[in-house]
Amino acid sequence: MIKSIARSNIRFKLVVSLLAVVFLAGILSVIVGLSALNTNLVRDAYATVRTNLASTSELYREEIDNRSRIIEHIARRPEIVRAAAAGDRAFLHGQAVEIKREFGFDIVDVINADGTMLVRANNFGAFGDSLAGYRTVQEVLRTRAPIAGTGLLDFEDIAREGDDLASRTRIRVVPTSHARRRPSPVEDRALVIKIAAPILDGERLAGILYGAVLLNNNDGFVDRFKRLVFKDEEIDGKDAGTTTIFLGDVRVATNVADASGRRAIGTQVSEEVYRKVFEEGETWVGKAFVVDDWYISGYAPLYDFDGEILGMLYVGVLKEKFDVVVRNTTVSYLLVILAATVLALALSGYLINLYTKPVKRIIDASTEMALGFYHRIEVDPHDDVDARALGRAFNGMVDAIEERDRQLKDLAERTILKSEKLASIGRLASGIAHEINNPLTGVLTYSSLLLEDMKGTPYEEDLKVVRDETLRCRGIVRGILDFARDTKPERAPADLNEIVEDALRILEKHVTFQNIAVVKALDRGLPRVSVDAGEIRSVINNLAVNAADAMPGGGRLTITTSVEPGTGLVVLSVADTGAGISEENQNKIFEPFFTTKDRGQGTGLGLPMVYGAVQRHGGQIDFHSAVGVGTEFIIKLPPR
Repeated sequence: MIKSIARSNIRFKLVVSLLAVVFLAGILSVIVGLSALNTNLVRDAYATVRTNLASTSELYREEIDNRSRIIEHIARRPEIVRAAAAGDRAFLHGQAVEIKREFGFDIVDVINADGTMLVRANNFGAFGDSLAGYRTVQEVLRTRAPIAGTGLLDFEDIAREGDDLASRTRIRVVPTSHARRRPSPVEDRALVIKIAAPILDGERLAGILYGAVLLNNNDGFVDRFKRLVFKDEEIDGKDAGTTTIFLGDVRVATNVADASGRRAIGTQVSEEVYRKVFEEGETWVGKAFVVDDWYISGYAPLYDFDGEILGMLYVGVLKEKFDVVVRNTTVSYLLVILAATVLALALSGYLINLYTKPVKRIIDASTEMALGFYHRIEVDPHDDVDARALGRAFNGMVDAIEERDRQLKDLAERTILKSEKLASIGRLASGIAHEINNPLTGVLTYSSLLLEDMKGTPYEEDLKVVRDETLRCRGIVRGILDFARDTKPERAPADLNEIVEDALRILEKHVTFQNIAVVKALDRGLPRVSVDAGEIRSVINNLAVNAADAMPGGGRLTITTSVEPGTGLVVLSVADTGAGISEENQNKIFEPFFTTKDRGQGTGLGLPMVYGAVQRHGGQIDFHSAVGVGTEFIIKLPPR
């Protein structure tokens, strides 16, 4: 009797012990797993929003550039030039109305060469007022060069352009929690994209073509950004991602909806965000309650022509999107615990006849499992049948939990894959660069030793070429690492012409340039620039090699340096007479790993590295290309 009670007690203790271990292991796994998942999701959510904000900012810049090109092109039309020179208001008004309709401008004006209004597309009778004091008009009158960017128009100015624009401009400010107090309940200034281009009759300025897009209540503008960035994704019938344009702290264009489902025009941003962006000039990313829901939000400043902050660009992703992943993962973890508990109950009947040693092995293994270490136990062949069976069952449970854990991790990784894409590209580029760097070091070492031994011999110059080319390759590797790590360049004052000469000195000896005429037009009066000479040399090498690849049958490579009038920027131009870049590929050439070359002929990293290097130097890069004519890359660097 006593033995029976003892056996029952042991059975009970063993069963309870097993269940306790399994439950504890499950709970610890849930706590550790969910904690790690939450940390990763928060980090990746912020990274996703930063990427989305950068994409939206780039789309905004592209919008300005595209509309600038339209206005510049139209300003060069012969009929526009003739009419402006002759002051033909009727003809110019018809053209302005057509430009406004065809290209979606809200304002199209023609201004005389003295800065007075000649024609308004929206108001034919309003002319003769002077615009010579306006920033954009002043700049075109001074430089005879186009200008484009974001600016403001007073209500009186916008009213002269038409009553419909005036009604769109005026926005009633909605008092918003945690927002700063405003002196006026109405925002009647117009936030606009402004473009002005000279109308040149030969060397004479015949007038100015002016175009503007009103951003106040511009639903199509922000909705297009949302479609391109967020692909119209929805969660429970609500937009997963939203975009907004702010004038000051007021939403003037948005697809964020209020409680009634209407666009939240006139609502304000929090005072915390306002101070961060407007007073400190920084981008703000964080969790915020936007109008009526929680978002992971990002705010970036919008600058005018003089570098003053006028407003903000906003993107936000519903926090619910990330909460869904956490909830689903939690449910999955709980199901794993339930399955493990049921399995433990099924196995408990077999624990009666187990010996102490097998039980201890299982307890030890379960303890490690509770700490997150999944180890299969060794099944002793000398144990009895039940003990061996229990050992195998326990190992099966460990395998099942590991497989389920792997599946859950795969689910989380797939969820955040988009936000990690750019980081993965960087790690890949860094790994490749490290693999190349090791053999390059050996080549450089031995070529340098041979050069010392071969001084004064016919081989000296050839070995110098080997050494210099190896050094260049090492510079390329460093460029790849810089592309991957986004490191700051080591700047020092330098002569851009000397950097060009150094780069061409090596390139001209390369077999690729045998049939290519290299033309140099270097401005000897260039100011010095503060740059990483090696990185800029790699930029020139990349552009020159790309140009040579585009001219397999020979051609002309023209490298020009100059100073941009008005800005003082130092300009480097690399132009070829090659095949040119097709229109469908022109918006892809700076994307990592995009290439039109045959497999094995290019990595697709050259132009992204060029772009990154120019950006790190605070410069600008642009290009012009026509199929069958050639391509020109233009780099602008600030002077020292």
